[in-house]
Amino acid sequence: MHSPKLIAVELPNSRYVVRVKNGQRLGTIFSTEQGWYYQFDGTPREGPRCHDLQEALGVMEAVAEHEHMIEPPDKRP
Repeated sequence: MHSPKLIAVELPNSRYVVRVKNGQRLGTIFSTEQGWYYQFDGTPREGPRCHDLQEALGVMEAVAEHEHMIEPPDKRP
């Protein structure tokens, strides 16, 4: 699974490691009976519940851009 800037690599037990393409690890995405969640490495709590893996990855990418963990999209015409 991937987004334009992130890659999610599947682990056992409905967990995914999230990395920047050609870069460092950012955190994990995991599934529970209540839904999908994401958590950045070094943070004490997971992010809000998401509907599925793709939504969690997209939200994680947006948060990482906003927090300057990854480069924002190029806005040139």
